Amino acid sequence: MYESHFGLSGKPFKLSPDPTFFYGSPHHSKAISYLRYGLESGEGFIVITGPVGTGKTTIARSLLSSLDDSITAIQLVTTHLSPDALINMIASNFGLQVEGLGKAETLKRLEGFLHSLHRQGKRALLVIDEAQNLPSETIEELRMLSNFQIDDKPLIQSFLLGQEELKPIIELPEMEQFRQRIIASCHLETLNTEQTREYILHRLSVVGWNHHPELADPIFQIISQYTGGVPRKINIFMDRLFLYAFMENVTTIDEAAVRSVMDEMGTELSGGLQPTGQIRAPKNANTVSSMHYGLAHGEQSVEIDRIHQILAEVNKVLDDVIARKTLTIKQLDRLIREKRKLLSSRGDALDNGRVAAPLRTNEATHVNGNPSANDLNPNHELQTHEQTPVASVHPANETNRLVEKRWLQQLIKERESGL
Repeated sequence: MYESHFGLSGKPFKLSPDPTFFYGSPHHSKAISYLRYGLESGEGFIVITGPVGTGKTTIARSLLSSLDDSITAIQLVTTHLSPDALINMIASNFGLQVEGLGKAETLKRLEGFLHSLHRQGKRALLVIDEAQNLPSETIEELRMLSNFQIDDKPLIQSFLLGQEELKPIIELPEMEQFRQRIIASCHLETLNTEQTREYILHRLSVVGWNHHPELADPIFQIISQYTGGVPRKINIFMDRLFLYAFMENVTTIDEAAVRSVMDEMGTELSGGLQPTGQIRAPKNANTVSSMHYGLAHGEQSVEIDRIHQILAEVNKVLDDVIARKTLTIKQLDRLIREKRKLLSSRGDALDNGRVAAPLRTNEATHVNGNPSANDLNPNHELQTHEQTPVASVHPANETNRLVEKRWLQQLIKERESGL
């Protein structure tokens, strides 16, 4: 949008890594030199680490763009890959058909491919970005790949680029053999104020900036402190600053313009240019230091660890509550089944009692086929019908049955409320 207005040939502060805009700070120049040294030696591992947004991917692409035809290179941006998954991904990126093959067959095809490159006077280079996501056993698999050799020269070489979390993985005791094969390593640092100024002017010079708009010299210190000297954050902020200059028809970007953009971005999702936990600067702040309230980085780490610990404890308590609730419900289910079975058997016994009483009375009236004294009694039938209800009611049993029914109903209500 603002490129044509300011006479620029392209967007100077785009986020996607572009080797055209590579800026060689002392740390970045050292990193690229180590990578080129590794290529010349043709063996060993090169490891480049650095905070998020410090230009690791740009370094990798700058290196890849400078390679000649003697090197066949691939770049992987990894997630949490198992050793087998990494081998499959490497083979696939080299153009091999390995879908559905086992690890042994995949390695055999990959070795054959590497030998074919060697016969052509070429060698393979593997650049792994975001390597901090790899488990230690997967990194160890890379060391095993370096055992594919001819004349004591590896057929494939690996460069690892990752965030600071990669360092403790490589420092694990079980990674000793891998560490012995690292021939150089470098850690990228953020830019200081002067490097921030050079970085901004370098990117502008690539797209033909002709001092339109002008950049007041004091803004570079403000931008450096606000972004922490992280190249990606500098790009985000400068892109927004040039957009502001275009929309407000600004011809000179000064401190007031910089602070206006800071205030705008502080209320947006992109306002996270400052470290997490810091408070955004109040409007019309007179000094940059007023923007840096909040927790220091170490205090943030402690606070985050404490929050994680609390969440873990809460999660454990909830798991225990759920387990106890589940056990209670199971016990209630068992008791309900037992009571239902008991009530059913007692109900059957009562029903049988009602039928058996008159039968026993009738049977008592005949002995060896002869009428009993009751048959000769004219009041016998009346007495029998009067006695039968008394024998079959069983008042105590009926009372117990009602109590058990009420108890069962209460259990069911408790179970339902527990659910």
